[in-house]
This record gives sequence, structure tokens and C-alpha cells, in this order.
Amino acid sequence: MNFVAKCAVVVILVSLWVSACQQNRKKEADASNQIKVDFVALNKSTYQVGDSIPVRLQQPLSQVTASWDNKPAINRSPVNNIFSLESVDLSVGLHQLVINALTINKEKLTDTLSIEIWSDVKPVKLSYSVLKTYPHQASSFTQGLEFHQDALYEGTGQIGQSKLMKIDLLTGSVLQSVSLPAPHFGEGITIVNNHIYQLTWTSGQCFQYSMDMTLQKTHTYHTQGWGLTHRDSTLIVSDGSNRLSFYTPSFQKTGELMVYDNQGPVMNLNELEYIDGYVLANVWQTNRIVQIELKSGKVIGELTIDPGLPPGVDTKENVLNGIAYRAPEAVLYITGKNWPSLYKLKVNGLFKLKGKNTVALR
Repeated sequence: MNFVAKCAVVVILVSLWVSACQQNRKKEADASNQIKVDFVALNKSTYQVGDSIPVRLQQPLSQVTASWDNKPAINRSPVNNIFSLESVDLSVGLHQLVINALTINKEKLTDTLSIEIWSDVKPVKLSYSVLKTYPHQASSFTQGLEFHQDALYEGTGQIGQSKLMKIDLLTGSVLQSVSLPAPHFGEGITIVNNHIYQLTWTSGQCFQYSMDMTLQKTHTYHTQGWGLTHRDSTLIVSDGSNRLSFYTPSFQKTGELMVYDNQGPVMNLNELEYIDGYVLANVWQTNRIVQIELKSGKVIGELTIDPGLPPGVDTKENVLNGIAYRAPEAVLYITGKNWPSLYKLKVNGLFKLKGKNTVALR
């Protein structure tokens, strides 16, 4: 390359560098013109689905726009520096609200707020009657309960005592069992495609067994493990918060759902049972079972179990922690940690839905 060509290359490179610097300065100038300040005030930070949310501007502004979670929000033009946002299409849970506007001097302002949306549904109080009482191993620290092909399976906890068991319903005797090695603390169980899954509390491991209780695989997850159920082949896991997480049978996470009633987040979700589009969950350290609409996360029904069940047991210590649905009978079976009894319940208000019996919402 001759001297003239080299000079030409240098000139081109310098020109490109100068142009790039100018572009960067322009971007920086545009960004610096977007000033983040607190110019929006809300009456509160929690609302129910469907509420109209009044937003007050702290100064006169123009070209006001709003977005929920990066999606344009439906809003009305400010009147006396106040405008309203609609929440009818929002799901329950936390949402990010971003307001953009221009000042009188054409400065761009942005403000970001976090708003929590609660359910707009008041849960229906469901009642029940006890149809039958069965014996239950009082030594079993129950963490999971499930029927599969008319056989009853139970998972228990406590380090050094955790087991997976097949139970004789009529006698309460253990037909088959396998112990979890310490330090694993057994939690919820479910059966999918003829595989038994059993969570552990803090080990971050889920054990997968064949139906003869031979250990097949160990899956890893990154939360605490509490309750476990399934919808079709999707595993549904609770972790003691108000969150339900969804996993494939190979424990790949596919999503999550936050659970709310009309009073706020429903925490301490524990033992789970899926029934025709709904999840029943007992709330840890209470005798409350909530019915969760799986498509929305809203609690639409709740069942309060008599604290006198079973008689002579301190249910504040030995809490309710076993729910199993038996579809042919359309009944629930419940028990708890170290309970001597297992109860067959008829929930008053069962109704037909798509040709199947399920727990009532009404």
C-alpha cells in the first residue's frame, strides 16, 4: 500500500471514529434528557383487580403516558393533575407502573412505581361433613397424601424418619415403604405417568421412583420444597410462600403463579391437591384449606377444618397436612402430622362441571 493510500485509510478511520463519538454523545444527551424523578403520587400501593387507580401528578405536565409491565396502560387525560388507570385486565400480584411525561420546558420525565393487585373475589365459605374415620399411623409426620388407581400413598417428613409409603386405607397399616437417607426431610408427593415424585424441604432435590418404589432419578430445584401435585403431566410445587411453580416431569421450570385472596397474598401454601382446574392448598399452621383458581391465582373458596379433629390432638403443633381427592367418590381424605386418624369428607356444595364432580366455588 503506497503513502497516499495509507493516508486515505487513516482519514476514513478517523472520520468513522469522530462519527461514532458524535453518535454516542447524542445518545448520552438523549438519555440525560430523560430525567428520573418522583413526580407521581398514589393513595396506596395495593388495589383489587378492577379498581380504578387514581394517579396524582406533583406538577403540571404534558404528554403523559403510562405502561403496566412495559405494555401501554389504558388511562384518561389528567384533570387537575389527576388521571385514572384501569386494572380490570391485570392479574393478581406485583406490577410495575411506569409514567412518562414532559415538563413545561419539554424535559422528559419518568417515574416507576410498584403496585400490588389483590383478588377481587371474596372466597366462598365451604362446609363439610365427616363420612368416615380411618386409622392413621400416629408416628407419621404427614407431608403428602395421594390416591393412585385406588391405592393410597403417603409421604412423611423429619430428618431420619422421612418415608414414602403405600397405605392400607382400611387399617392404616403400611403395605410398602422406602426411607429417605439423612439429611433429607421429606415433603409433598404426587404420581405422574406411573412415576412417584417426592420433594425434600431444603435439600433442593426431588426423588423420582417407579411404582414399586425403586429410585429412578434425582431432580434438582432451587427453592424450598413444600407441597406437590400435578395437572396432566405438569408438576405444581409450593415453597411456603404465596407462589405455585410449574415444572415438567424432568423438573424444567415452565412458569409460576402468585396466589391472592381479597385480603392480600395467601402465604404459607403447603400440601396441594389438583382437582379439575383448581388447586386445594392447606395453609401451614392453620386448619384452613383454600381453593385456588389455577388460571388466575385467585382464592375463590375456603374450607375450615374443625380444630377438634382429631380429638385430643393439639392441632396447633400437629397441623393439618394431608389432602387427597378420590374422584370416583368425589370426596376428600384429610389427615395431619402425627394424627391418629384419617377422615373422609363430603364437601357441601359439590356440583357438576363439564360432566365431572369437583369442589364447589359457589
